[in-house]
Amino acid sequence: MKKRIAITLAAIAFSISSCDKPVNQKPDFAEDMNYESLVQEKDSPLLFMDVEAKIFNEIAETKKPTNFLYGTISNTAMNTKFKDVVLLVKYYSSSNDLIETAEFVVYKFFEPNTRTKFELNVHPPDAMQTFDIEVKDARATN
Repeated sequence: MKKRIAITLAAIAFSISSCDKPVNQKPDFAEDMNYESLVQEKDSPLLFMDVEAKIFNEIAETKKPTNFLYGTISNTAMNTKFKDVVLLVKYYSSSNDLIETAEFVVYKFFEPNTRTKFELNVHPPDAMQTFDIEVKDARATN
């Protein structure tokens, strides 16, 4: 009986003394997820960038038509700011054949979780009936 009490007291003393030692804790789950999200945002900007645009034809004072591509670029990333977004524009004929492609760089900063307006002067082919636009690339800044 004395032996059992001695063992119990020793176990209690050991558990109390081990409370003073720091415990190796895993990083907070939220911090871990936030870090992984940030890495993914920086490594995969195309998952977080989107573009919507229209072409507007204006007759300038010189009586020559001028075409403007205008729209918005969305950054759905929660933490990452992007810049220098490369847009790929594809021009299609009335029979939906690809006529021409063009790339444009929008030299602006795109803050996280925002929509940013842009406007570009473009020169679509005369036979263009429709066009498609997509984000081809973007650079993370932070």
